[in-house]
Amino acid sequence: MGMETEFIISNATTGDGRKVASAISSIIASIPYYNDLAKAGEVDKYKADDIEAKISDEPHSVIVARIGDDIAGFCLTKFDDNLIWIEWFGVAVEHRGKGIAGKLLDAMESTVKGRNGHKVWCDTRTSNKESAHILTKRGYMQIVTIPNHWYGQDFILWEKPIN
Repeated sequence: MGMETEFIISNATTGDGRKVASAISSIIASIPYYNDLAKAGEVDKYKADDIEAKISDEPHSVIVARIGDDIAGFCLTKFDDNLIWIEWFGVAVEHRGKGIAGKLLDAMESTVKGRNGHKVWCDTRTSNKESAHILTKRGYMQIVTIPNHWYGQDFILWEKPIN
């Protein structure tokens, strides 16, 4: 019998900011799709105090996957004029392939109506085949490809209506 790693998906709670910020920094540093300027800029947006403020301001905006005391993954969103913008979702390298990203997106999508949203949207780097696969599999549609955009890199915008 194989050892399955159990993970729990939940809203982050007050006091999780440091662990979530650390997970964000580690995951962003590990991905090959962003240039150094992008990595530094994105990590700078999500310090512990910023995460704590997000949790306090909008409890559904920070959803995490916990394995024991560790944050194995996260989905950060913000309410944007009746839309939900996925700022980031990611899973620690050692926990990929366990279905965590999909469960994070499911949990986030289950909050959209209660947040008075009707659509989720996000972006990915054009070279991020893993995120493109997950988003496509979950019913997200490509809106447009934007060359030479944020941090001088190419991006795809995605959307998914929530009924």
